[in-house]
Amino acid sequence: MVSARALKEWGIFGALLVSMHVAYYTIQSNESLVAPHQRQELFYIRWLKEKIPALRPYGVQEEKPHPPPSDK
Repeated sequence: MVSARALKEWGIFGALLVSMHVAYYTIQSNESLVAPHQRQELFYIRWLKEKIPALRPYGVQEEKPHPPPSDK
């Protein structure tokens, strides 16, 4: 059985993680604080997006480098 204290501690830990994510992505999406070309995901979010492709449309959209123009 899970004690009330353990539930309380896990709840506080979960709330801390959620608030850190909200703060990070609020800062990342504010153009006056972070330029669009400098935005990046947290490392474990990048890992999750690699493992679970359905998550790729969410969060910071990392731009793919454009190929150099060909000289023809």
